[in-house]
Amino acid sequence: MVVDAAPAWGVWTLLTLAALAAAADWYLSTKPTTWLRWMSKGAVPALLVVAVALYSVSGNKPSWAAVAATGALALCLLGDLLLLDDKRFISGGVAFAAAHVLFIGALLLDAYGEGWPAGPGVFVALGIVAVGTMTWARRVVSATEPAGMKVMTGSYLALLSLVIIAAGIDSGAPGGWLALAGAVSFYVSDLLLTSRRARALDAIAAGDGPWVMITYHLALFCLAGWALMA
Repeated sequence: MVVDAAPAWGVWTLLTLAALAAAADWYLSTKPTTWLRWMSKGAVPALLVVAVALYSVSGNKPSWAAVAATGALALCLLGDLLLLDDKRFISGGVAFAAAHVLFIGALLLDAYGEGWPAGPGVFVALGIVAVGTMTWARRVVSATEPAGMKVMTGSYLALLSLVIIAAGIDSGAPGGWLALAGAVSFYVSDLLLTSRRARALDAIAAGDGPWVMITYHLALFCLAGWALMA
C-alpha cells in the first residue's frame, strides 16, 4: 500500500500520543477512578483506531483485515469504558469478546489473502495455548466465583486462545509475529485482571493495575502495528 508522507506523519503522531496516554494510564490505574482515568484509558484505543483508519484510507485500497482490526480496536475502546464501572463488568466483557471475534476474522482474512503462509508460529501458538490452559488459566477459572462467572471466564479465555491460534496461523504474513505477540499479551493481561478480581479485598484491588494495563496496551500496540502492515 502506497501512503502519502503527510498521513504517515499523522500516524506516527497518533501513535506517540497513544504511548503517552498509556504511560499516564499506568500511573492512574493505581488511584481511585476519576475523569482523568476515563480520559487516559479511553484515549489509548481511540488514538490507535484513528491511526489505523488514517493509514488504511490514505493508501490505494484498505485491506479487509485492516478494516476488521479497526472495528475490533473500536470495540476495545467500548469495553475499556464499560469496565471502568464495575456494575458493567459483564457488558465490558461482551464488548471485548466481540472484539476478539473480529480480531480472529481479521487475522484469518489476512492469512487467506497471503495464501495461508503457515510457519512455526502455528506450533508456537498451540504450545502457548496448551501450557496456559493447563496451568494459569485453569487456576484462574477454578478460583472464580460464582459458578456462572466461572463459565463466562472459561469461555472468554477459550476465545482468547482462538485469537492466539489465529495469530499463529497468520504468523507468516507481514507483521504476523507482531499479531501473535499482541494476542499473547492480551491473554496475559486478562489472566492478570481475572486473578486480581478473584482475590480482591477492595474496589481498587479488583480493578486494573499497572501490569494489567501494561500488558493490555502492549497487546493493543502490537495488534495495531500488525493492522498497519495488513
